[in-house]
Amino acid sequence: MKRTKLLSLTLTAALLITSLAGCGSKAPAGTETPPPAPETDAAASASETAMPEEMAEDEEPIHIEWLAYDSYGQPDLTSEQIQYYNEKFNVDLDFWYIDSENWDEVLGVKLATGDMPDVMRIRTSANIPNYVKQGILTEFTDDMLAQIPSYMANLKKYDPDDVGLTDGYYNGKLYMLKTISVNGSYPTVLTWRTDWLKNVGIDKIPSTIEEFEKAMYAFKNDDPDGNGKNDTFGFSNTVINAVFGAYGAIPMKEFRGNGSQSLFYTKVDDNIEFACVQPEMKEALATLQKWYKDGLIDPEFVTGENKGGYWATSQDFENGKVGVTGMALSTHWNPPLAEGAAGGACYESFIALNPDTKWEETIDIGPAITGPEGKSGTHCWGAFGTEGWGITTKGAEDPKKVEKILQICEAVAGDFDFWKRMSYGVEGEHFTVDESGSLIVKEPYNETTEAAKAGLGVLKLGANPDFVKESNPLVYDFMDKYRSTGYSDILVPQTEASAMYLEDLKTFTLDTYIKIITGEQSVDSFDDFVTKFNEQGGQAIVDEVNSMLK
Repeated sequence: MKRTKLLSLTLTAALLITSLAGCGSKAPAGTETPPPAPETDAAASASETAMPEEMAEDEEPIHIEWLAYDSYGQPDLTSEQIQYYNEKFNVDLDFWYIDSENWDEVLGVKLATGDMPDVMRIRTSANIPNYVKQGILTEFTDDMLAQIPSYMANLKKYDPDDVGLTDGYYNGKLYMLKTISVNGSYPTVLTWRTDWLKNVGIDKIPSTIEEFEKAMYAFKNDDPDGNGKNDTFGFSNTVINAVFGAYGAIPMKEFRGNGSQSLFYTKVDDNIEFACVQPEMKEALATLQKWYKDGLIDPEFVTGENKGGYWATSQDFENGKVGVTGMALSTHWNPPLAEGAAGGACYESFIALNPDTKWEETIDIGPAITGPEGKSGTHCWGAFGTEGWGITTKGAEDPKKVEKILQICEAVAGDFDFWKRMSYGVEGEHFTVDESGSLIVKEPYNETTEAAKAGLGVLKLGANPDFVKESNPLVYDFMDKYRSTGYSDILVPQTEASAMYLEDLKTFTLDTYIKIITGEQSVDSFDDFVTKFNEQGGQAIVDEVNSMLK
């Protein structure tokens, strides 16, 4: 099925939901943690969908071998949760267990021998070509997608550009669906030392490239920490993407010599292109080179701000080396939002070294930087990662199994009460509700292994982000308050060219960009970089990607 057909089907599903909404009973919305959302059409339609309880009592339960979950522990088939699922959907769920640490090795052996579950987790879309060639995955047809209107409506809402499932295609057919991540839909934020801004005479957090530049020169030259030494810098590696965003795109995941690396794609005239070769990146590089020469950027930025520990923390920011940091989400920086609650991981790490910290007075979150042409945005992982789930050819042999799997997906996406029961369990036994309406998981179920054993979260086929928000309103109210613009990752299908050239292109791009920023190469060398990048496989990759998506 072509992507254009998926878009039209999504619209059709949305219209179907709208037509059903008027007579449906209320079903709330949410699935992870942001602010409460009004009742959605998708939620209303869920109550109109015939649920398994309404089926004939004498119908035999459908046996389903299930591997579409995070296998942190082996679900107990006798647990209250699993029995609830079986009764609700008239199924007999048989959970495969494969240790996450040895997933690829153990599953690979089973699949190679023809042993497969009926529905399975796909840990990365890069595996789809091999799974299809081995006869493991079946296609999601238009008829199948029509059975999950709530999921399709959520898809339309959180993927308006129709790019979230692009890497789930192979040879024009869709083989993977994904769970929508509400946190991933929020851009990363810029967190500032507001006390430094005050110390250098700046009374508001910068929002434009001109204001940002002024603050960076002051952080470098005007002793913002008041120690009488010229030992501070404006920023380091985690803010560089926000500067590129001010010029219209983000070229790669991060600017440091270690850690993971990804080249980002962008849309140009309805085609997928590499962001790193777009002409506006040259303008951004010229700005960064100037700032580096003037000492605004930490000269050790290639080693990264994070020196160890939790991935989102910045020791350079905590220790007063730089005055603004990026990369983390606002929820990593929230102060305690309720009495007795802890703050986000980055906030707690910062106050451990700076105990007199006061939110807004010492540190605060600012907007993405707006560039000379009004563009802005920080990195956003996006509502869709590279992981998802698919139905196997074995499962597809029995239409009743496919029907049941899709019923479960639809319930997770459109029925708040079921989603809450599936994710959190029974109130009082597995979770409590605090004064704000947030759902608080009880011990020991806040441990992933114990949660999996109890059957919590093991049917998460199509989570509704609005449900997540409703389950934790304080956190998502905070995230919405500080939400700014962002550039989401565009996911593309694996191609033969990308398998051949992409790793070398990542190294080539990072090396060139760092050399231009540090002045080792001229800004004009960018033009030669673009030519070589395309000659060394970049053009071949985007040609294959666009061919597959059209």
